[in-house]
Amino acid sequence: MRYLLMNFDKWIIFVLWLALLLLILGLLMPAIEIKSLIFIRRELSLVDSVFTFFHSGNFFLFLVTFLFSIIFPALKTIVGLYLWYTYKYGFGSTDKIIIILSAISKWSMLDVFIIALVILVVDGRLFSEADIKLGVIVFTLSVILSSFAIYRLKKLIHNSQLFN
Repeated sequence: MRYLLMNFDKWIIFVLWLALLLLILGLLMPAIEIKSLIFIRRELSLVDSVFTFFHSGNFFLFLVTFLFSIIFPALKTIVGLYLWYTYKYGFGSTDKIIIILSAISKWSMLDVFIIALVILVVDGRLFSEADIKLGVIVFTLSVILSSFAIYRLKKLIHNSQLFN
């Protein structure tokens, strides 16, 4: 297992770029399909669902979902890329940033939880039904990949500092 993880460390940069691509796709692809009555269907991406809160006047829910669904996952992956390049080419300190990044990494899955709640609410309404679409799966995969890559990057940076 240790050998597999050490081999994975060579691919961290690729995994982070893949996570960023999947994040963009996951945010823009249809994530939820709402069916009302017999003939009304509406597909929403995660970005659409976040801005639906804004347009309906739920500014607090908009702010929370915007931060934890769009900003945090993107920032986490971009900062992870920055840390990898900083670590690889040795310019700058990565200690505090990687600790903060791994601490906030857990909060990126909030949007998946909110989508689940929306589906529960919509399914509870009369003549309404909601289904999860591919966008949620792609977004979730992005968050999992970036979280694991950040975890391994933290270990890699920590181990290199022990031997320097």
